Amino acid sequence: MVDSIVLVSLVLVVVLRVIQWVSHYKDYVIDSIWSKPGALKLRELSRKLHGLKTEQRSISAQDEYARWTKLNRQILQLETQVKDAQQQLKQMRQTGEKSLSRLRLVMLTAPLLLLRFWKGKTVVFSVPQGMFPRFVETVLSQGWAAMALAPVRYVWAPGAFKPLQIETPVCLGIWIWALTRVLDTVEFVARSLTA
Repeated sequence: MVDSIVLVSLVLVVVLRVIQWVSHYKDYVIDSIWSKPGALKLRELSRKLHGLKTEQRSISAQDEYARWTKLNRQILQLETQVKDAQQQLKQMRQTGEKSLSRLRLVMLTAPLLLLRFWKGKTVVFSVPQGMFPRFVETVLSQGWAAMALAPVRYVWAPGAFKPLQIETPVCLGIWIWALTRVLDTVEFVARSLTA
């Protein structure tokens, strides 16, 4: 049971991290799924516009005025079409972004949040007693709520915390938090090395 919970949480955290890493390519993903026709239309119009501008630059306006003027009118028409296509693509992308964020919320964020609250105190593994300071061991075994409740516990039972067991269990909520911090650090090191 614990192994399946750990595996599910690991998959959810890693998939969320991968989605964050590829968020730089969000427009490409949205274009390929939701707004492919609009993106292809804009690309084709931009290619035509670039070709016409290149052709117009190669012509002398004084020597071939009629042809240059005809190209200029075509360029103006294509520029308005490109602006319209950009607006349509922007609207399609906004719709796609909303759908993608809903999908991420329903498929990844909500299950991970439910897992943290529902099975957050499930013991994932144990570390030997005395490996960390007692306060850290309390947070490891009971989650972040132990840090918030430490002043209350001190008032009710003054003095140092007494060890209750030989090993300190590490709960799932802390394990998920530690996993995300490790992935953040790996990402930071990778970016620092590649920059």
